[in-house]
Amino acid sequence: MKNLSRTLVSLIVIIVASLSFSQGFSGGEFGGLGGGDFGAKWMDLGELNKTLNDNNLPTFSNPAFYTGGGGYALIGKTLYGGEGYGITLSEKADDYTVELDVGYGLFDIGYLIYAKQSLRVYGMGGVGFGGMTFKVSEFPDSKKFEDLLTDYHENLFISGPIPIFKIGFGADYILTFKASSSTGGFAIGISAGYVFAPFDPIGGWKLSDTSVSNVPKFGPTGPYITIKIGGGGFAF
Repeated sequence: MKNLSRTLVSLIVIIVASLSFSQGFSGGEFGGLGGGDFGAKWMDLGELNKTLNDNNLPTFSNPAFYTGGGGYALIGKTLYGGEGYGITLSEKADDYTVELDVGYGLFDIGYLIYAKQSLRVYGMGGVGFGGMTFKVSEFPDSKKFEDLLTDYHENLFISGPIPIFKIGFGADYILTFKASSSTGGFAIGISAGYVFAPFDPIGGWKLSDTSVSNVPKFGPTGPYITIKIGGGGFAF
């Protein structure tokens, strides 16, 4: 998740810069807001679950717990921002465990639909890249180190980069400081929308350095809903 960490650091820089930048303007709305997000994410798992079931392996269920963060700078009625998210699904049955990890980052651009003092409602679209890993493991028969060197019980499949698109709506409310021409402080928000991953991973899937064929199509395509906890400020 190193790329996700870099994305979040970049978002903090964007927010801080936008807050400073906004103080030099009048006659419009300027500022920024950001924070951490958590919520639910539904994913496209039908083909993968069928393959797992056909091979007597545990299957995944929706929705998944969804965590990450994001932020935006507001200039006039246009929002510019970014976000990064991670999703982990894990299921165990009998002696087998399957685990799916998904992570992605997006550049966002949006439009302010409604604003009044501390409340902002907006539409947002995003484009970026992500990646996935899929792991299937079996509880080993032995716990001795030398036995485990030659008796493998785990396969880790790694995808190439995946183009990601999203469209959604959000609403943020600042709870603290208010003035006639500005507002700022602690904020909460809610967002909902749909993520699209319509293309196969670039470069396909690999197990170690070996390319893997006939991988079922699955990924983060599907709806989401998140709650944001963070902060920001706006001048208007």
